[in-house]
Amino acid sequence: MRHRTLGRATAAALGAALLLSACGGSDDDGGEIVGAETEGSPSASAPAEEDPDAPAFDFPGDLRADVEPAGTGDGKKQAVLRDQGYALSAMVESYGQQKATANFERYWQDPAYTNYVKDFERFADDGQRIAGTGRYFNREVKQVKGDSALVMFCEDQSEGYVVDAETGKRVGTGGGENAEVLRLYRQTLTRTADGVWAVAESDWTEGDGTCR
Repeated sequence: MRHRTLGRATAAALGAALLLSACGGSDDDGGEIVGAETEGSPSASAPAEEDPDAPAFDFPGDLRADVEPAGTGDGKKQAVLRDQGYALSAMVESYGQQKATANFERYWQDPAYTNYVKDFERFADDGQRIAGTGRYFNREVKQVKGDSALVMFCEDQSEGYVVDAETGKRVGTGGGENAEVLRLYRQTLTRTADGVWAVAESDWTEGDGTCR
């Protein structure tokens, strides 16, 4: 079953049956991440990957993102993967903070941008946020044409879950065995006027055999 516009769906993988009954019916969203510190207190801002010019991401102490590095040998494709990783890190950071962060503002654009912002707001209204670990791997640039690029990758959120934003206590029984299905993502990125590759569209296929 293919779904599009996944802000809520990514969180659904984390929260499983607990609070998200449906993902939107439009065509865009997506996910991937980096970072995380020790449990208990908020994490310090952490740079993505090992780029000295990488943006800093500020995750709660119980939120960890694992983005598998990917090399292409092609300068343009590598730039796409770099910014796509930052975009997904910004998404998770925003779920952790229950709002669109400055990083999210930079690495996302409509229609995916608006879909996710609505989802951040729903989490804030519910007094909840994501926690645990998300893993993103097999990232690959399938196509680059002018200022548009297509990236595919896999997501594993089996170690993710939802917590009360104030207490940090786990809500329900989401994650673990309830979120074992891997997802194959397709994301369209567009290069902005300042040269950033921003995620504009995202869709996924659940249980795709490509992701193992």
